[in-house]
Amino acid sequence: MAPNPTIMKAVEQLDYRVTVGDVAAQVGLNIHQAEQGLLVLASEVGGHLQVAESGDIAYLFPKNFRAILRNKFLKLRLQAWWVHIWGVLFYLIRISFGIFLLLSIVLMIVAIAIIVLSLKAGSDNDSGGGGGGGSSRSGGGGGILFLPRFWIGPDLFWWFNPSYSHNNYRRQRQNSRSGREDSEMNFLEAVFSFLFGDGNPNSNLEERRWKTIGAVI
Repeated sequence: MAPNPTIMKAVEQLDYRVTVGDVAAQVGLNIHQAEQGLLVLASEVGGHLQVAESGDIAYLFPKNFRAILRNKFLKLRLQAWWVHIWGVLFYLIRISFGIFLLLSIVLMIVAIAIIVLSLKAGSDNDSGGGGGGGSSRSGGGGGILFLPRFWIGPDLFWWFNPSYSHNNYRRQRQNSRSGREDSEMNFLEAVFSFLFGDGNPNSNLEERRWKTIGAVI
């Protein structure tokens, strides 16, 4: 409760030592209002109570009670302002902390997504390079993927073909006419020949016999 300015002026006029009756007569208030005003002013500025010679209670106030009130109320006002400002600052701090937390989560998710996409792109590039190399090898020499179809498959069917010996003999004569030697055989053909043989071992017996006779002569 703020002090009454009328009572403050009356205290100054009565030389800072007053009684309830003196103040009531000075400002025209009733005894109860004057007593309440003096108690409030004394509690705010640190006034003292004394007993007068007549037995009445006198209030002794410091002469600089206005400066005391001014400083005290300025401090209270600043404290009130600070409480209000701190409430606003605390609200802003909470909001900024929440925003910072959300941004951190978003940045973390984006970073994880970028890392996953980069790893996936690298694995796709590796698989694409490996697939290209395998297709080039299969096109050049009948790669492992197409080996059963081009090499083993047809030869196995040719085994059960009644004209296998004749076809094999004709194929060998064509190879000899083209001038290709055994050392120049394809690696897969050499492996196949080693595992399954070259067909009829006497298919070119006559030709080898004449070559031997010619070499002896």
